[in-house]
Amino acid sequence: MNKYLLRGFGLLIIGAITTIYSLNLMQAESSIYKLIMPIGVLCFGGGVILTMYSVFRKIDRSTLQRYRRDQQSLK
Repeated sequence: MNKYLLRGFGLLIIGAITTIYSLNLMQAESSIYKLIMPIGVLCFGGGVILTMYSVFRKIDRSTLQRYRRDQQSLK
């Protein structure tokens, strides 16, 4: 696991927990949920972006390695 994947999973978990917590606050009619919910949504979105970036980076790395291996075999 690379650092982007770990950070992505961490932000996903933090975002999910804070969003669920803010939903509980909303049901309890507390007005602080309006501040907490956007933070949870942004954390969750950042986690999704970092996780996808990690996957794309891994695909790009394997493609680059394959290209270099093919170039070396042609020499």
